[in-house]
Amino acid sequence: MSGAPFGGVERQVERLVGALEQERFVQRVMLRQNRARAERLAAIGAVAVEMSFPSRFAFLDRRKINGEIRRFDPDIVVSWTPDTAAFVEKGAFIHLGRIGPTFDSGLLSRCDHLFTPSVSRADRAMAAQWPAKRVHVLPHVPALKFDETKTALAIRKKFYTPPNAKLIVTVARLNEHSGLDVLFAALSRLPEHYLWVVGDGESRSLLEEKAHEAGVKPRTRFIGWHDDVTPIIAASDVFVYPATNEDVGDAVVEAWGANVPIVASDSLGPGLLINHKENGLLVPVGDAVSMAEAIKWICRDGELAKKLSENGKLTYTKTFAAEKVVPQYRELFKQLASELAPKMGI
Repeated sequence: MSGAPFGGVERQVERLVGALEQERFVQRVMLRQNRARAERLAAIGAVAVEMSFPSRFAFLDRRKINGEIRRFDPDIVVSWTPDTAAFVEKGAFIHLGRIGPTFDSGLLSRCDHLFTPSVSRADRAMAAQWPAKRVHVLPHVPALKFDETKTALAIRKKFYTPPNAKLIVTVARLNEHSGLDVLFAALSRLPEHYLWVVGDGESRSLLEEKAHEAGVKPRTRFIGWHDDVTPIIAASDVFVYPATNEDVGDAVVEAWGANVPIVASDSLGPGLLINHKENGLLVPVGDAVSMAEAIKWICRDGELAKKLSENGKLTYTKTFAAEKVVPQYRELFKQLASELAPKMGI
């Protein structure tokens, strides 16, 4: 994985590696230099090889990646980012590449199989002539544990939020598709509510200015990136996901796991996950008034909030909990291993 210092993809790598360690898979992780991440991986028993990707000369990256692969002699190589997939040479292993938000057939052309958390991304691969049997849709691995020692009251105090205020939490990469401007407009119609924005990105300064323009900056806390978001979400009265162009919706699953009612824009990812009025509320993309009314409804109607929370948790438990998701990766790796000579024992 090339990867950034933080982000959803990077968090998913750590979670899957941790889950596979528990399943007793023998792994080696190659990643861009990141001491904190390497230490976290080492703490769970994984061997992490740091590299300076991208280096000044592409051939150095190619040489190091393929040298490590030859030394480790794996049955399966997983490329989490298309740029690294393009450097992996053919060998006596199955090469599994991950489809990101945009599909680049050229970068992924060296892969034998592809995987993705999104049906729409899989559809794009098959539209580019990838056989359906070589494209696999798997949910992301959720947090393997929830630190319940982090109480809501303590977390609110940390972020200077009154204990009795109605609290909205959102998780977002702070970019043009975050939909936070719509959430700020909704918050301006909810004078007794506070908002925590979890995440970071290139548009943070611009979005902070938009919060100021909407008149909600004093009640908004930009609390940055957190690897462990579940206790933060659990401290809220309602989780809101306003993204305008999202085809996965991992944050919805995180909120279900935290047992919190959800309001989300009806973009592709949340729209496919949420059953309206059953395990969440959907509002039209970009509609601040509807978003404000949905938040207000949940905060005023305890029975509705309880119903949405309980049904969301049930959806999480049945479909997205680690004990449901991790076996899907194990079975995929078994399937891929069966394509090789019988040297492996997955």
